[in-house]
Order: sequence, then structure tokens, then C-alpha cells
Amino acid sequence: MELGIKGRTALVMAASRGFGKAVALRLAAEGVKVAMCARGAEDLAEAAEDVRTVGHELLGGSAGRVLARPVDATDEAAVKGFVAKTEKELGPIDLLLVNAGGPPAGNFSDLDIGQWEQAYRLILESAVRLCGLVMPGMMDRGWGRIVQITSVSVFQPVENLLLSSVLRPAAHGLVRNLAVEGAPHGVTVNSVAPGYHTTSAVERLIAKKIEQTGCTREDVLAEWSAEIPMGRLGDPDELAALVTFLMSEPAGYLTGQGIVSDGGWVKKTF
Repeated sequence: MELGIKGRTALVMAASRGFGKAVALRLAAEGVKVAMCARGAEDLAEAAEDVRTVGHELLGGSAGRVLARPVDATDEAAVKGFVAKTEKELGPIDLLLVNAGGPPAGNFSDLDIGQWEQAYRLILESAVRLCGLVMPGMMDRGWGRIVQITSVSVFQPVENLLLSSVLRPAAHGLVRNLAVEGAPHGVTVNSVAPGYHTTSAVERLIAKKIEQTGCTREDVLAEWSAEIPMGRLGDPDELAALVTFLMSEPAGYLTGQGIVSDGGWVKKTF
């Protein structure tokens, strides 16, 4: 399928690993110019080189252009600066992946007010700020794609993930409302809700479960896999393929959606 996004510019948050890196790789393979950011400079540099290599090997020349800068999503000045640098070096931002590392695992008794405040800044405030910086330009130009990575906790609470289960639904509420505002201007806004995938974030959840229960890593993986109808955890590239389609020209009539990618784990009826 021709996705119709070659030569466009994408900004990908939390792109040093996991879902963000997988999306950046997919976009580079489609000939998209990719601006990547994350907090960890070393991991980001390695990821950017991988993305740059994909762009050059498959497409050659300027098609593989990549910009990478360490940025904390909760740092307003840093985010504004990165958006401005992307537009100066790569052009107007057409594709935006709103993505941030997950908040700490824990139940209500485990969490203090500082962790609640930090989770709010990471999950919701950063999304509001980033969309506010990028979406008006998309609307003025009459085309744009915004995809936010949320979690299955939008639709079903997840054990030991209270912060995510409370704040991710709010982030999806932002998506639903921005979709209504963007639709008349050719801008689609959707969210993708991943279940258990083989990411570093899931590894942290495994470690937390081991700490709480004394079980082994193999025990945790077996328990979770047994709960998933497909019998396995997902691969980040599977989610990245979905995100890339949502950012494509053929997906222009899809907006305001929260699409679950979880191997059938969530038992929602709508």
C-alpha cells in the first residue's frame, strides 16, 4: 500500500527505545524525515543512527534525514526549542507521535503526591503542550496526523499501574476532543493503546512484580501470556506498523479513535 507520506516531517517523542524507536524506524523506511528526542542521550544517539541507516539504505540521499536531540518531555523550554529546531532543519511538522515513558508502577498506598504530580506532567501536561505547539500549523496547512501512545489502562485498569489507569484515560479524552477540532482542517488525531509488549517499560513491571511476589521472571511471563488470547507478548514493531498506518494518507477518515493493540487481552465490548 502506498502510504503517501514520503518527504513529510515527523516528530517522534521518547524515540530512543521501545515504541518510539520502532515508529521512527518505520517512518524512515517510508521516506519520512524524522526528528527524534528522548531523555537519554546515549541511547538516543544509537537509535538515531539506526534510523538514519534505514533511511539511507532503503531510500538514499536526503530521504534518510534525521534530527536527534535529548529532550525531557516535561521541560517546557526544551520541548519548544526542539519543535522550533525541527521546523527550521526539516520543515513543518506533518506527523506527530505523542509518547512518554510510563509512570512508576504501584498501587494507591505505594504512591506519594509528588509521584502523582510528576505523572500528570509526564502523561497529560506534556501532551497538551506538544499538541499546542504543533497542531495549529497542521490546521493552517490543511493536513496533519497526530497519534498518541496511551495504554490498555484507558479501557481496563491494570494491576499495579494506578497512575497510568487514572491519567491515560484523560490523555485519550484530549485525543477525542482534538480530533473534533482538527477534522474540518484535515488533521486526524488518534490514540493507540498497547498491552504487554517486549519493551523496557514492561521489563520494569516484571521487576516490580518479582519484588512484590518473589516469583521468577519466567513465572511472570507465563502468567501474562496465559491471560492474552494470542498467548504471547507483542513486538514493538507490530504497534509501530499500526501507528504508521494511522499517520498515512489512506487513514484520512480515521480520527478520534482509541485502537487497542494487545493480542485480545482487554475484554471491552465497544
